[in-house]
Amino acid sequence: MRLEEVTTAALVNEARTECDRYVRERPETYVEGTISLWQLNHALQQACRGYDFQSMVEAEPAIKELLAVDFGQKVKDTMLRTFRQTVNQTFNLHVLTGVEKITEEILLKYDQARAFLEQTLEKEARSKIESTLRSLEEIRQKIEEYNRLMRSVNQCFETMHLDRQKLPPITEADLEAAEPMTEPPTVDAAPAL
Repeated sequence: MRLEEVTTAALVNEARTECDRYVRERPETYVEGTISLWQLNHALQQACRGYDFQSMVEAEPAIKELLAVDFGQKVKDTMLRTFRQTVNQTFNLHVLTGVEKITEEILLKYDQARAFLEQTLEKEARSKIESTLRSLEEIRQKIEEYNRLMRSVNQCFETMHLDRQKLPPITEADLEAAEPMTEPPTVDAAPAL
């Protein structure tokens, strides 16, 4: 079960428990000598005066008002004290322990992920190096072909006794000057995950 589902189920359960308290009146309602007890007695006496249901209907607003006062106080207590603490404890119990487990799993897999990343970067670097070396070899072959053709053209000029300037060959120094980077970049430690 996912952490979110477990936490939601726990909070719903705690809310049900808290709502169960709303069904019962607070003990303070029945303390001798209080206004709430006097009002309750008065409302119940009013409800019991007649022999039909009309007296109960007439007493209903007073009883509802007494229950609303009691209910309001319970809601206030719940919102300010009881349920807030319950929610905090539920989060501490379910969320924090779940997060600690996830953290442990991540830390256990960190070295494995880092090694995998290093292998992946190494493979990519090797692939790029091989591609660069292939390209470099192709360029060298083309240069050799060019230099061979250029020597043939220069021999042709000599054979024809033309006082023309000879075409220069492409040398290894020219190739190095044209290459911005012959060595692949070094790969340091893999970035932290």
